[in-house]
Amino acid sequence: MSHVLGPIHHWLYGKIGKQEELTDRIAVFAENSGWISDSKAYVKKLQPLEEVIDEGNIHGWLQECISDAETRYADLITAILEQDNSRIKVLIKLAHDFGVDNALPAETTSEEAYKSFEDFFVNGMPCDRINTLISNDENSVSWQQTRDIHAQYWKDAAPYYILRNSVIDGMLQCTKLHLTVGENAYTISK
Repeated sequence: MSHVLGPIHHWLYGKIGKQEELTDRIAVFAENSGWISDSKAYVKKLQPLEEVIDEGNIHGWLQECISDAETRYADLITAILEQDNSRIKVLIKLAHDFGVDNALPAETTSEEAYKSFEDFFVNGMPCDRINTLISNDENSVSWQQTRDIHAQYWKDAAPYYILRNSVIDGMLQCTKLHLTVGENAYTISK
């Protein structure tokens, strides 16, 4: 491993990788369904971080990687829904199935689930501090999203959150936990 790259860079790149996996799954399904003509326009296979990162501009390179992944995902979902908004139902199922494929173990606590979501979803750069923990006890974890970092990539970010929440529901499927969503506030509880 490079002497410049640290665990936080690999952690963030792994989160981008999960975003890319979801984009790929939806793009391939959309192409096979005749909703888009070429899934490759939206998909990017990530190479090992050490082989592709600009070590002279790690922060800028990772930020560009996030922007690229978020833009392609938003463009894909927008293209699909602009043709037929009712397709959101199919996308919700695809997102849920992706969550199930990344399901948390049955014994996962709310605190562990929160950490898993922080390790899974791209929410900008770590220095953006998008999620702020509000409360954490043995039965639940609550956090607030300090700002909508995803909206800049969307004409309307609502589908992003609908699909993300569906992924979360899939991830929680094997647990006794559930997600409650308020206005920019979230709670995982038993």
